[in-house]
Amino acid sequence: MSGPANPGSIPRMLWSAIWLGIAAGAVHAGTGPDHVAGVAPFAARRGRAAWKTGAAWGIGHAGGALASAAVALALRAHVPGVEESLSAWSERIVGVLLCLIGALGLRRILRAPVLAGAAGHAHAEPPASDRSVFGLGLVHGAAGLSHLFGTLPALALPGTLLPAVFLAGYGAGSLAVITVFAAGIGHFAPASEPRLRRRVVAFACASSLAIGLLWLVHPI
Repeated sequence: MSGPANPGSIPRMLWSAIWLGIAAGAVHAGTGPDHVAGVAPFAARRGRAAWKTGAAWGIGHAGGALASAAVALALRAHVPGVEESLSAWSERIVGVLLCLIGALGLRRILRAPVLAGAAGHAHAEPPASDRSVFGLGLVHGAAGLSHLFGTLPALALPGTLLPAVFLAGYGAGSLAVITVFAAGIGHFAPASEPRLRRRVVAFACASSLAIGLLWLVHPI
């Protein structure tokens, strides 16, 4: 008969769970080209405030990813093979979403050229609101089921506290990487250089469209 767990091991288990979750979330966000393509067109329009866009998109993505993972895992016990069925449709949704972001962004770039203001400074088109970016991140996170496999280690953890801590770390790691990436994009597209920012936005939108088309053919 086994004795009670060593109280000293509980904090270590919690720290292990959260760090494993952070690592899993960071790897998922950093290695997914759909994340890069999804947030870059919006971040490129914000200049040095791009980290706010990345945070809004990342919070939405983390929330949508965790919610859809929870639903898929709950359904798995009652509907065999539900992951494969949902994954096929969700990946198509991600591809269509990336294509829309890229195509609409390129359309705005082409139809709204950079204009010179009264003081002789060029002005670019206004960025999307953080609320809109959050909504797109939420849809993107809920649609893409590739994150399901990143959250599966939570099922192997005992009790409810350790899985919850792992998933919290997963969301934090994903959010951190996306925010840092968005900040980097904004650094290369400062508001003081609207023509350069326009080129960065155009490149980001074209990349989003290209990756979306590729995603529809074969998810990466």
